[in-house]
Amino acid sequence: MNEHYVLKKPIPYEGKTITELHFDFDGLSALDLEKAEKIARGLLAKKESMNVPETNKKYQACVAAKASGQTVDFIRSLGAKDYTQVCLMVMNFLLDGDSEDEEDNDNVAPPPPGKTPISPPEKKD
Repeated sequence: MNEHYVLKKPIPYEGKTITELHFDFDGLSALDLEKAEKIARGLLAKKESMNVPETNKKYQACVAAKASGQTVDFIRSLGAKDYTQVCLMVMNFLLDGDSEDEEDNDNVAPPPPGKTPISPPEKKD
């Protein structure tokens, strides 16, 4: 899943003005996500926790940085609206994946021939 985002507020960076970001979410690996989580945990305040990293903006910023080839500091320097939109893109990728592929990527294996899938016991009223 590759995403393109046009900044509402361009950012001067290293002598250039950045007007858009390209994200290669498909290029991310599990190791990339683990590294992003480690970096994000280092950004947390002492009493701040991150129970569900996918919903934490600091973690999302770290993933956005990796997917875009930018630094975490650059992503965190975006204007508020751009930062929020980028974080939402990351969260949608992490939690929903690519909705176009969902139909093709059923990760549930069918039961072996002649076997019935096990269902949870029915509740009695």
